[in-house]
Formats: sequence, structure tokens, C-alpha cells
Amino acid sequence: MPSHTPLLQVLLGPALLHAGIAPETLSFVFGSEGSLLSDLCGRLVCWCAFYALIHIFYHIFAPGVRAFCERWYPDAPTSAVPQKLVDNMIEVSHAAFPLYVTVPLLTDFFQVKGWSQACGGIDDCGGPARALLGCAAYFLLLEFIIFVDHYYLLHKWSVGKRLGQHAFHHVYKYADQLNAYSGYSFAPQDGWSQGMALPLATLLVPVPIGFVYLMEVLTGLWTLYIHTDLFPLPWPFMGCDYHYIHHRYNWYNFGFMTLLFDSLFRTVKHPRHDALALSRGELPMPKLDLLRSAELSSAILAKRGREALQSDDASESAAARKAE
Repeated sequence: MPSHTPLLQVLLGPALLHAGIAPETLSFVFGSEGSLLSDLCGRLVCWCAFYALIHIFYHIFAPGVRAFCERWYPDAPTSAVPQKLVDNMIEVSHAAFPLYVTVPLLTDFFQVKGWSQACGGIDDCGGPARALLGCAAYFLLLEFIIFVDHYYLLHKWSVGKRLGQHAFHHVYKYADQLNAYSGYSFAPQDGWSQGMALPLATLLVPVPIGFVYLMEVLTGLWTLYIHTDLFPLPWPFMGCDYHYIHHRYNWYNFGFMTLLFDSLFRTVKHPRHDALALSRGELPMPKLDLLRSAELSSAILAKRGREALQSDDASESAAARKAE
């Protein structure tokens, strides 16, 4: 039998029981009955629920963030992303959603099967002090896994670059090509590989499961935020200004939410003194950047950026670094 009740059964079970559905039926459908068929049914139901939720989340928060930027910072480059490019981002994101939603699905599955070290609540973790320590350890492990995945697998190792196709995300390179919609526009396996840190870390760290789900929601919001480049955060956070540098140069600032591992591995690059003024449109984008951005956007819309992928990869960025 499952070690924990599936998340959907916890959330929806009482209402469905009240509606007259038999407990045995609920257990089978949500995957807590204990048989292989119940496991498969439960995962399918879970996948469908999360697939619907990611669409709702994306189509509420991404346009909301875009509208906020356009309302308060109309001259900012992020407010000038062409609608055709936004449509491209939406199309690419939609194609990736079926794989993205396996991240929370696996978090729940590991918990149900008893493989996860995550605990049901603070008391189950051994009290507030141990629960807080678990949260800190879990967050630190996330930072490490995502840095290694992003830096080594997706940018340095040839096999990872070829299989992960992270360059498909880096076709959005200039300030007027990046907004909240671009935050989810990855090749499916690329976004999935970075998100998998969230369930995998539960296999190693005893952390309250509520904190894990909180981090999954925050990761979704964080991904929207870091692609807007309007509101920098204080040290040691990897704010949107640092992430813009990652897109612009394709080589620095690989961390998740902090600069910790970029500082340790000497891959951090700090924003220039005029970065905020440029990002908010108080200073104009350089003419050469505008020209290159227009050319790159045309390539993206024509062939999903294949010309760009051949020229804007890490090798070119490495050459550019040497020339700086």
C-alpha cells in the first residue's frame, strides 16, 4: 500500500466523498489502492490535473506580468517584444508543457511510494528546528543540482548541449526579446531537466512536503520574473539583471535563485552601472543591439532560430569573452 495519500486525493477526496463517490473508487482513481493499474490511473489523473493547471497558471501570470511592465515601464525593452515573437514563445511553451508537468507529478509519486524523504509536516520532520534545517538543506541542494545541470550539462558538455537543446531558449538574447512569456519557452527536455531538481532533491533531504510544493510554485513565478529585467534584487539573489546577462552573453550566471555557486565557480558577471536605466528604457538600446535583435527575431520566426543556434552558442560566447 502507498506510504502517503496522493496530493489530489488529499485536496479533492473529501468533496468527492461528500458527493457520494465510494472510498474504494477514489483510492483506485487517485493511485492509492496499491495495484499497478491504480498507480497508472493515479498518474494519468495527476498528469491531466497538472497539465490543466500549468495552462491556467501560464495564461494568467504571463500576460499579467506583461501588462504590468507595459503599464508602468512602457519604454522598457521588455515592453517592446513583438507580438509575433510572443506567439512563438507561447507555441514553444505549449509544446513543452506535457513534459514539464511530470515534475510535480514525480514529486507526488515519490511521496506516495515512500521513496521520498519529505515529511508530511513540521512535527513529522522532528520539530521546527529540524524542519527549518531541512528546508535550508533542500534549497541548497536545489541550487547545486540546477547549477551543475545548467552549467555543465546544458552549456559545457557536448552531449548535454546536443540532447538538452538549451540553445533553443537562448535564441531570445536581447532585451527586447525577453519577457515573461520567454521564461517557459524551452525545448521540453531542457526545461524538464532543470525542473527535475525539485523532485530529485526530495529523495535525499527530509523536508516538509509543503515547502517542496511551495518551491515548485515559486519556481514557476521566479521563471517569469527573471526574464523581465526590471526589478533587480539585492545580493545574494540571482535577480533578473543577472539573468539578462546570462542570455546576452550565454556564459555567465548559471545559478538558480542565488549567486552562491557562480561565485564559487567564478562564473558570475555583475551588471554594469547603467544596466537598470537601460532595462527600464531610461537609456536607449544600442543601435547595433536593435539591429541584431531584429535579425535574430526574423530567424526565430522563420526557422525557430536555426541560424541563430549556429552562431549564438557557447563557443561564440567564449570567443567573445576572450575579446573583452
